[in-house]
Amino acid sequence: MQPLPLTAFILIVITAMVILTFRDWRINTIALALQYLAAFILVSLSWPVGMAVVKLIVGWMATSAIALTCLRQMNSESPVEPAASLFFRGLLGVLVIILIFILAPGVQQKVFPELNLLIVQGGLILFGMALMQLGTNSEPYLTIMSLLSLFSGFEIIQAGLERSTLLTGLLAIVNLGMALVGVYFITKNSEGEPETTSDEEIPQ
Repeated sequence: MQPLPLTAFILIVITAMVILTFRDWRINTIALALQYLAAFILVSLSWPVGMAVVKLIVGWMATSAIALTCLRQMNSESPVEPAASLFFRGLLGVLVIILIFILAPGVQQKVFPELNLLIVQGGLILFGMALMQLGTNSEPYLTIMSLLSLFSGFEIIQAGLERSTLLTGLLAIVNLGMALVGVYFITKNSEGEPETTSDEEIPQ
């Protein structure tokens, strides 16, 4: 097993766990950028580097758009969460990883026999973690990150099945469009939050 694809797979597992567990947008955007780098490495196993790098560039553009919007619109203070919430989401992530490690070899043999097992495992982990994220949060930026991760998992597996320049371009447009939708909803959500002031008027 080559060390670079294995490193990319481990990076996917770590970044997916981080995005699922934590709620700090700074940590999550860094994790998403690293996740796109790992996805690029796995996609490059099936595609020429020139085509695979499109995914990396588009992913980093989408991540940058979300990060800059969060920087302008969201509170600079890190959210404080109870340890029970972190433990619950971390446990969900571990269970998803264990389940995929159990199921992936059978799926690879019966459904995707032509794909490397690491590609199947990496794609399914992004699928599973993104679905868990969508079910455990209501923040617009986390929802968009989850959808972007879901598409990354699809693209990793799809790259090994078909090499299509047209489909690559369409997926790039979908990813950028999704990031723009995320920017819109993050902005609307921030504008809709009531402003609090330190000096409250006391009724006479």
